Amino acid sequence: MIKKKKNEYTSSKINEDSTIALDGKTPPNALELEKQVLGAILLDNQVYTDVVQMITPSHFYRKANGSIFYAMISLDGKNEPIDTHTVIEELRRMGKIDEIGGVEYILEITESISSSANAKFHARIIYEKYILRDLIHIASQMLEKSFDSSAEPFKILSDASKDILDTSESISKKRVVSVEDSIMGVFEMLGSRRGADKKNMPGVPTGYTLLDDLTLGFQKSELIIVAGRPSHGKTALTLNIARNAALQKYKIAFFSLEMTKNEIITRLISSESRVDAQKLKSGKTSDEEWGRVFQALDRLKIKLFIDDTSEMNVLELRAKARRLKHESDIDMVVVDYLQLLKGEGAYERRDLEVAHVSRSLKALAKELDIPVVAAAQLNRGIEQRGAEKKPQLSDLRESGAIEQDADVVLFIHRPFLIKRPDKNDPTYMEVLRKAELSIGKQRNGPPGNLDLIFLQEYTRFENEGKAPVIDIPQEDSPF
Repeated sequence: MIKKKKNEYTSSKINEDSTIALDGKTPPNALELEKQVLGAILLDNQVYTDVVQMITPSHFYRKANGSIFYAMISLDGKNEPIDTHTVIEELRRMGKIDEIGGVEYILEITESISSSANAKFHARIIYEKYILRDLIHIASQMLEKSFDSSAEPFKILSDASKDILDTSESISKKRVVSVEDSIMGVFEMLGSRRGADKKNMPGVPTGYTLLDDLTLGFQKSELIIVAGRPSHGKTALTLNIARNAALQKYKIAFFSLEMTKNEIITRLISSESRVDAQKLKSGKTSDEEWGRVFQALDRLKIKLFIDDTSEMNVLELRAKARRLKHESDIDMVVVDYLQLLKGEGAYERRDLEVAHVSRSLKALAKELDIPVVAAAQLNRGIEQRGAEKKPQLSDLRESGAIEQDADVVLFIHRPFLIKRPDKNDPTYMEVLRKAELSIGKQRNGPPGNLDLIFLQEYTRFENEGKAPVIDIPQEDSPF
């Protein structure tokens, strides 16, 4: 069991000074990384800002390291530089210099570090080890109490649940608030929206008028799923939404697990300049078309961040999104597409892995307090239905988890790809351009349907009724 040794930082119940009898195993720790992080701060004070947002003195396994980090926090609070000499003096003032092993230990840390790179990553590992130690403590206490014949089982269960909830809450760093404390803030927020134009809508605008009317833009903390069958335009629509928002000065992160950044940027140039993508890739543009491309370049100097890592799991995506939020304060994350993301570890069934990915994306939206948009494939069940084969919630591949986690589900459908009219049919061009977008689920708003125009040669969706510049379409090409 655990003998607790309380200190001024403690919320972690197990540190190097604790004793624990779990088959003689040493509690999870990252002692070498603790020294690396402290040394990185001494080497480069800019690292401190990143690290202090991730860990506190109580997260260190070795008490001496926690004391040193506490001294650094104290120095920063007094707006004093953090270096070897100031830390030593601050520890002396605190009466901790001998407790940590003297000046020699500080010098050992300083001399063992040659680079401040990866300090944030190392701090994250330190924090994860702290979480594991906290869970060991909770489980050990529960085990000890459960062997007490006079103990109340429901009290043990309640205490354990509370401790686990506290640990979970410490990860999100959110707190429960009362309506009394919060109601005026919400009232003022709602009042500020009265008479506001669409540029001041509460969510991130999509650029599609009717969709924005129904959703008020994509809202903070929401998971939005854009679903469709292969080649119906999921990637095109999510990229268009990202581009439309970025053009309105929003900062967007686009994670593409299927296309390279060059392919994505080529699509953006084609869409913005209205020059056929095939012409761009083949180099067969006219002088006039190339002039339009040149003019589009300035308009596309936008804060759209692209990551085209093809093999990625949810932990990597969350880490990258957190970094972009911290460094660039992004307003929305877009993932293309959900089923290509990997879970953590091994799963007995594919649907369990997709469920974990879906929950992780929703958790990311809540953690960063921004909308997360993810494209998703539909299953083959849609093929068994009527002629139109319009998608519905039950068509989502591994639909149970995705449907449950999503706040908004959008379906993109192109009738042309289901039943292609003859080219001599007078409605051929209309059907070719027609795209139907339906809101199959909206947790905080109404469902609805709207029509868009799809310009295949530019992989561009536009509001219906907007007169587009339409060239003669080429033969059908994948997009």
